[in-house]
Amino acid sequence: MAFLCKKCKKAFRKDMSNYEESDEYCPHCDNHYVIEAKTPAPVIGVEGEDARVDARMLKDDRVKAKNTRSFFSQLDDDELADKLG
Repeated sequence: MAFLCKKCKKAFRKDMSNYEESDEYCPHCDNHYVIEAKTPAPVIGVEGEDARVDARMLKDDRVKAKNTRSFFSQLDDDELADKLG
């Protein structure tokens, strides 16, 4: 197989049938041209508009949080049953 070193711009050939760890370097300049593969990791993300245009989905820790009350947080079981029907 033919390779081209990005550092010294020289072409060279390697026999892939007996490829060893020492073959991962350019024979001219000893540049390590084999890069370790990265395995993809599953990530859960949120897609939104550009944060520079619409920053509503970002949380600013410098601003105090509003006191939000939930409908369910103030009621006990009997009151909740009466209100829900």
